[in-house]
Amino acid sequence: MWSQTVNSGIALARRSISIQIKQHALGYAWALITPMLYAACYIFIKSQLSGGGGSHSPEGNWDVLRAFAGVTLFQWWMSVIQEMSDFMRKNKGLLRGVNVGPIPFVLAVIFEGGIGLLIRVALILIAIPVLGLSFPSQLSSWFWIMFSLGALLISAVTIGAILAPWSALYADVRKGLSSVSLPVILISPIFYPALEQSFGALFWLNCINPLAAPLAILARSLHDLGSVYMLPLVISTAVLIALLVWSLNLLHRQVPILLERLG
Repeated sequence: MWSQTVNSGIALARRSISIQIKQHALGYAWALITPMLYAACYIFIKSQLSGGGGSHSPEGNWDVLRAFAGVTLFQWWMSVIQEMSDFMRKNKGLLRGVNVGPIPFVLAVIFEGGIGLLIRVALILIAIPVLGLSFPSQLSSWFWIMFSLGALLISAVTIGAILAPWSALYADVRKGLSSVSLPVILISPIFYPALEQSFGALFWLNCINPLAAPLAILARSLHDLGSVYMLPLVISTAVLIALLVWSLNLLHRQVPILLERLG
């Protein structure tokens, strides 16, 4: 039973990727274009503010890498949330015609999100030597990098699953996700280093923000340094996994009612 569900999820993910490639001449190159534009603007502004030479220093290059990685991962993270929250509306015909439930469609979003994450991680790894920086030397740093990336995927899928029933009924949810993009970028440690002090309003905001703690740990781990956000991230990831299981069980019972209301 589970093997059929997983195979169905893989088939749906391949179908979605194929449609995206056919609909866009540049295909998955759009995953690179937007972060590069943000990074280019950031490099230009930073170099001008530092007299034209600051962006060539090692510390300046680490700032550039943090901004590039942050924008790249944010764009992917928000895309997974949108795809997950909107899967029912996009696939209502299949959900009606094939009695398989929502799980294969959820797995399709996870598989496609995993592929998108691998592409972005490859771009970030390529950017490290291009900027003249060195890779982390400690095994624990690589563990926390992988854990942070996995936590980002879990949080995106969980948030999308919680919003899915509401997004199917109300277009305001999709509008709202677009509206919060800029505020989330501004309050996340993308263009500034995360505060490494376990007190204050910004610390607790970073703990609540599902994007902030993983990005903070990622930036510190690339320097082979620890972070005060490691324990909060472990706790929040465990909570998000429990919420994901609960939301999927609830969604399985809600699908027939939601499809009826969608008409």
